[in-house]
Amino acid sequence: MGRSNKYLNPIYKKLYPKKYPMCLLGFQNIPTFIENKKNIDLYDLNLNNFDINSDFKLDRKYKCIICTRCLYFCKNPINFFRKCKEYLDEDGEIFVDYGLGHHWTKFKNFKVGWVKNGEHEWEYKKDNYLWSTIWDKSFLKNSKVKLFEKRIKKFDYKDLNKAVKDEIPIILNISDIKELFKNIEINFLALWEDMPQLYIFLNIK
Repeated sequence: MGRSNKYLNPIYKKLYPKKYPMCLLGFQNIPTFIENKKNIDLYDLNLNNFDINSDFKLDRKYKCIICTRCLYFCKNPINFFRKCKEYLDEDGEIFVDYGLGHHWTKFKNFKVGWVKNGEHEWEYKKDNYLWSTIWDKSFLKNSKVKLFEKRIKKFDYKDLNKAVKDEIPIILNISDIKELFKNIEINFLALWEDMPQLYIFLNIK
């Protein structure tokens, strides 16, 4: 994650909803892109206040809920969004992201998704596998996604859409989120030729 921070933090800073009170899910520390640290509640994955793979409870409702670079661990992502909605004010927003590509180096081969050749990837705890992503075939029209697709061809990936479906156990569709929320803004970022990554940013209202 450290290698990508200098690219991601400016995007987070530009995109994330600046509404308070705010709740951060899954961080050890308040990230640097958050300028105003007042009225922010932190539910940290490592401290077991928030288990991304199970139900969760927050203490109150918020105008903004943020969960970046950890929703991959969610076995039931649609339930995650339902729970967020439960704790979101009527005019509140949710900011989350997903990533595709070789985020960690434990894999022997480059991987678009999380499961391939019988291998599993994890972080934080061994029972916390990387489970899910959000994906829609329409993403393939985006220029950043096209760049990512071009870069993974040298790793013998000929079809990004197929790779996502083959390698990632749980795929959340845009239509699933639209059943819960009125507005979804989606942004993308493609990083690196040597170990390509694609970040998908969601701002949900």
